[in-house]
Amino acid sequence: MFWDSVVAGFKVLTYWETYVAGLEYLAIFFIPMIIVGMIMEKNESAAGIAGCLSMLLMPVLQVAALAVMILTIAPIIFGFAEDAAWSFPWQLITMAPSAFFKLVGVLVVAAIVLAFIPILGQLQSLQTLVLGGIALIFVLGILDSINPGVVKGRVDFIPGFWFSVGLIVIGGIMSWVGMMVAAIIVTAIETAEQGLGQLIMFPIAAIFGFIPVFMYGAWLGTQVRGGF
Repeated sequence: MFWDSVVAGFKVLTYWETYVAGLEYLAIFFIPMIIVGMIMEKNESAAGIAGCLSMLLMPVLQVAALAVMILTIAPIIFGFAEDAAWSFPWQLITMAPSAFFKLVGVLVVAAIVLAFIPILGQLQSLQTLVLGGIALIFVLGILDSINPGVVKGRVDFIPGFWFSVGLIVIGGIMSWVGMMVAAIIVTAIETAEQGLGQLIMFPIAAIFGFIPVFMYGAWLGTQVRGGF
């Protein structure tokens, strides 16, 4: 089942919706930070406040962006459909805002806890896997509330030890590959010294970093589909 999940996880990268959702993720994360940066440049007296605000906003924006991305392409990740649920996150935010903000709150707490775990807290791939996995479990919780019994009692959310190790190892390798690919692209177009390098490197590395999340979601989706 591990290698089936690996193949299914990589297959998510073949959908154009994945990359559009990735751009959505970056927009939610970066646009507010860019606005704060512009305020800091134009108003030196407010620079300190804006700097503190950006430090507080950064983890919240990052997990909110992650949640929106995962909720959007969850049907593809699980293997339920070949189309993304573009309206689902926004319907959730407008119709059940408390549920969405509870998810964001749980993700923020999880990110903080992971940051304090020695060695493991430094693995970005592990953080992405855990946070993305929580978001996927949240989606399955909604599915079970709509169709009781489909998930509860049938789905094991915690994979075996070696399966988990495999996800972390592949996640680390893919993050490294993503950084290498991004560095090659940046060098090729000679933008690294003009400040555009980070803007190019981050999204590519981020997409590669989501691969273990896609694999974990494929593993969950196989269990759910087997329960129908």
